[in-house]
Amino acid sequence: MTVDFTTIGKTSSYISEQEASKTKKNNALDQEDFLKLLTTQLSNQDPSSPVDNNQMVTTMSQLSVVDSLNTITKGMDDIVNSISSSSALSASSLVGRSVLVNSKTAFFDGNTPLTAQIDGGSGATDVKVTITDAAGQIVSTFSCNAIDGETDFSWDGIKNEETGETYDAGKYTVTATGYVDGSAVTLPIKTYGTVGSVVLGSNPANTKLNILGYGEVALDNVEQISL
Repeated sequence: MTVDFTTIGKTSSYISEQEASKTKKNNALDQEDFLKLLTTQLSNQDPSSPVDNNQMVTTMSQLSVVDSLNTITKGMDDIVNSISSSSALSASSLVGRSVLVNSKTAFFDGNTPLTAQIDGGSGATDVKVTITDAAGQIVSTFSCNAIDGETDFSWDGIKNEETGETYDAGKYTVTATGYVDGSAVTLPIKTYGTVGSVVLGSNPANTKLNILGYGEVALDNVEQISL
């Protein structure tokens, strides 16, 4: 009985993948294989009917083109890998930074004020801001005369002004309504959050930021980065 020691410590799925890889590689002809076939053909050609020179030149030209394309492909792969590495390094530098995301829900930690950005467009009047908890219950409301353009709004989470007691830590949603050109509208809201970690994807588009107390947010969903 013969024992294949190369398979010891390896799972059956790993062994299958390696065998499939070998089969795929063995079924593919590279440049070296092509040259061997060409050399064999030339050495065994019929002297009375040699290979046509034009055909030989065409074949060598095609081989040169294929080799050039392989070189270009490898170069492009190196560039893509370099860009991905650079993007990953840039994303990791966001840890600890405050970012503005396209979400009206944010995390309040019980101490640091929750900050949001309200977009009043060309001008909104009779603006009312409402804060609701995760259960959808209203915990605070605020009113202001008018908002013009993008304006930051901060909620300190104070539940009792006399004692300074704050609401429990958790997710809270900010909504804002007002009048634009005489019509009642819901104003766009974005919120700030602190980056706790970065989840790197196979490419920059799949990279996600883990916002403390909130969860993962796609990197392309980040609107603004601040200190």
